[in-house]
Amino acid sequence: MHETAKQAPEQKRAWLRVYTFLFHACWILILIYAAWRRFSLPGEPLTDRDVWGYLSPALAKMVGDPFVQSEGRAFVYPGFIYVVVSAFHSLNAVTFIQHVLGLAAGLLLLVNWKAARRLLAQPLLPTVAHDVAGLSLFAVFLLCAQSTISEHHLRPEGIVPFFTMLGFGFTIRFLLAKHVDAQPRRALWYGAASLSIAFLLPLLKPSYALSSVLTTLPVWWHLFYRREKWPARLAMVGVPVLAAWLLLWIPEGRYAAADPRTQTFLPASLFTIHALQIRDQLARDLDSNNAAVPYSHEQLQAILKLLDAEIALSRPTVRHGFSSLGFNPDYLLYEDSFCSRLKSILPERAAQSDFYRFYFRRTWRQQPGAMLHKVVAQLGIFYSLRCPVYDEKGAVFDHNYRETYAFLSGRRFALIARVPVAAQYVASLQPLAERHYHEDQPKTFKALMPILAGSYLPGLLLAIAALAWLLADTEIRAICGRFATVVVLGYSYNLGNNLAIALFHTLGIGRYSHVQLATTLLTQGLALWLVIEVVTRKLASTRHLPKVASVQA
Repeated sequence: MHETAKQAPEQKRAWLRVYTFLFHACWILILIYAAWRRFSLPGEPLTDRDVWGYLSPALAKMVGDPFVQSEGRAFVYPGFIYVVVSAFHSLNAVTFIQHVLGLAAGLLLLVNWKAARRLLAQPLLPTVAHDVAGLSLFAVFLLCAQSTISEHHLRPEGIVPFFTMLGFGFTIRFLLAKHVDAQPRRALWYGAASLSIAFLLPLLKPSYALSSVLTTLPVWWHLFYRREKWPARLAMVGVPVLAAWLLLWIPEGRYAAADPRTQTFLPASLFTIHALQIRDQLARDLDSNNAAVPYSHEQLQAILKLLDAEIALSRPTVRHGFSSLGFNPDYLLYEDSFCSRLKSILPERAAQSDFYRFYFRRTWRQQPGAMLHKVVAQLGIFYSLRCPVYDEKGAVFDHNYRETYAFLSGRRFALIARVPVAAQYVASLQPLAERHYHEDQPKTFKALMPILAGSYLPGLLLAIAALAWLLADTEIRAICGRFATVVVLGYSYNLGNNLAIALFHTLGIGRYSHVQLATTLLTQGLALWLVIEVVTRKLASTRHLPKVASVQA
């Protein structure tokens, strides 16, 4: 009997060692395969028409000109390009670093998944099931084509998932240190780190501004935690605010002031995205001769005529991303179209900027229903049974390389020719376009992605129901409440980002949804887990009610 009792713990430890080895072997093999898929592609980055705003500041600095923001883009990602290219003397190094950060984002997803479990006081799901689910999420993120394609683009979307996973992880560890481990000082450090990432994200991807606020609410709430001394609480916020002010906000303001397009880019973007709604307001003002409008009848008439003509010309150029709008706002913004021709009516750049701002605000005040309808329609693209985060398609690189060569070989080539790194990149594009490189979606994921897309909205609704059930039950709330907080924070990443895009752009553009893949995958997994925990506990408590009643009787 004694020998059997001694053997049981030893067998358990042996099984634990084997299980731990298998778990680590699985994620290492997935990581190696994901790295092979990434680094077997050509090193030259993919680009689009926004590339000049990210690339030109770095190129200008490399030839001795001042580092100046271009086309209204924030300085952080162009600064990242400049540091990487200066260090490695190759644009290919940017894609390499972005792929490394993408692999790191996958690891952070897995680490965050495992850390979130500790917020459950008494988890019902066994550790094995939890780890298998985590490895599945890890594999989907790293092996799906859209992660690789996003990382291969010369865009901030290539590195944003790493920072969102890092910030999410800091917030989870803040909650653990405060509520589970009872380590208030460590909580302060994690809170400060979470706020630091929150300050950085909007300068990488402006649509994350609202998400950065929503997902750090637990940290901000800690400011009012009376058990912690005021100096410590203020330091938690003051240190990242000071760092952001010195390292992010002051440089951003200085670089933006030197960019002539900063004055008009955002107002022009807002105007062109809402061109149909603003067009109706222009027509109303033209008919009413409203004294509140600081533009003459002749000016409004000329602007409306120009806008109608250019909207009509843009419709044949509509891509899939703008199909929900019914016209192509990029045509109005970038081509020889409305924004470039408005100078014939309003010659001064400041006057154009004032016009864009005036009519965007005026349309919101005079036609809030039309503007809200556009916002709700855009949110409906994401919150549907075909959530656009998940894309079953792959990508063919040759068309992108060919378009990039044509785009960068035009008038911009004067600066490119002065930078050997950039000239070498452009020269390599034509031969690459002939080799037909592509990144295919694995066959398993072609079937899996539509399932994940279709389950997002039902999963969100089930999670809301589980949260309502949880709030109504004190016992379940005590066990699952902190874990539910993480689920709410995860959905807040989506909500804040989507609301900002719906207000200011369109969710029909795929990259605006694809960049949310890591947080969406993690949140969907956490939400499903929460639903199982809450429903199982609720059913168990319901079954015990008759027994309790009979005992009391």
